[in-house]
Amino acid sequence: MKLTRRQLNTLKQLGLSDVQTRLYVASLEYGMLTVLELSKITKLSRQKIYDEAEKLVDLGLYDITRKQGRKYIPAHPSKLLTIGQTQITKLQSTLGDISKLIPLLESGEVSKKNKVKVKYYEGRDRITKAFEDELNACRNTEVVFMAGSIDDILKFYSEKYWDTWNKQFVKQKSHSKMLAHDSVVARTLARFDKAHGRKTRFLKKFPLKASIDVFNNTVLVVSYYDELAVWIDSKILANSYRIMFQTLWEIAEE
Repeated sequence: MKLTRRQLNTLKQLGLSDVQTRLYVASLEYGMLTVLELSKITKLSRQKIYDEAEKLVDLGLYDITRKQGRKYIPAHPSKLLTIGQTQITKLQSTLGDISKLIPLLESGEVSKKNKVKVKYYEGRDRITKAFEDELNACRNTEVVFMAGSIDDILKFYSEKYWDTWNKQFVKQKSHSKMLAHDSVVARTLARFDKAHGRKTRFLKKFPLKASIDVFNNTVLVVSYYDELAVWIDSKILANSYRIMFQTLWEIAEE
């Protein structure tokens, strides 16, 4: 039986090691086998086969004849589905337990008073990760965006990317206000404000090359041309930027 590398990797995603995968596939092809016979077929050492075969027994992918002179019998391939479903059930249970544990873990966090946490994201992939982290952190709250030049932002992340991001943003009951440099592109994008849970106002001379997002007690500064994002957890800084934003918001054009 010749399986492609991709097909073998599918089996490994169930948690099977490379050796376990080779043993099980060989047994499906040749039937009931001893350790010696498996060794001749797979070219693996008998000790390695014995160790891994016993793990397959524990998983339910091997049955055995008897302790002395034992042979390993491969379980029907449908057993793989059972193993996968069991893993899903365990994972769902674990996620449920983690969900209950999060409030307790949050209550035990070190006091953030007078403490500032700064994280750096360098490179495009890491900046994308920063935006994913922002989504997770700003659920059911308001974000203020000092976006600056929308034209420049769209050189790095397409409208399609932002449409997907904003759909998730709205889905999690978040909403926003955005200050943008006045341009045709920015005004075109603002037509989607209602769908994206956003209000946009424009400033004539506001062509920032970096954007500043403020949410909760966090400030996220993104410099697209430098491919750098800086995440700052600071109540003082967040409130200061909000004051700055509100001052500009009041003089900006709707």
